[in-house]
Amino acid sequence: MTDQFTNPALRRIGLLALFRNAEGHPLLLRQRDRQFQPWSLPGGCAVGGEPPTHALRRKVREETGLEARPGLVLALQYTQASLESAEGYNLVVDCGELPDNTHFCLNGAEFSAHGFIPANRLADHAQPHTAARTRSALRALKAGGGIELLEVIPLLG
Repeated sequence: MTDQFTNPALRRIGLLALFRNAEGHPLLLRQRDRQFQPWSLPGGCAVGGEPPTHALRRKVREETGLEARPGLVLALQYTQASLESAEGYNLVVDCGELPDNTHFCLNGAEFSAHGFIPANRLADHAQPHTAARTRSALRALKAGGGIELLEVIPLLG
């Protein structure tokens, strides 16, 4: 077995939820710590040993009070390391349409508002990487694409 399997480099795995309203506009959250293009998808990073579906459910619950039901992975974006973030991957996961009367319980320390932003306005509200991954996920959803996000499957051996 090679070293990449027994001693892999550290990488961040981000799980982001794509919720939509009846018009198909994605749910974004306004981050308090960003002045310019502060809107982002709900979700965040998995911690060591945490399955992706568990991480997505945990982060969505912490940020919005919603119970996510992860569906298909609609977009996968590689992110290089920077001063603010480790190298990693962000998966955008379909979490379905929210009814008009959905109650949100935002984490007020992190977020000041939520909103459904039309795809053609994402660049005005979200950082370029967020806008790109959200538009990609919406295109995959419209085309009927996506891949299953599998739960933990024990390895033989």
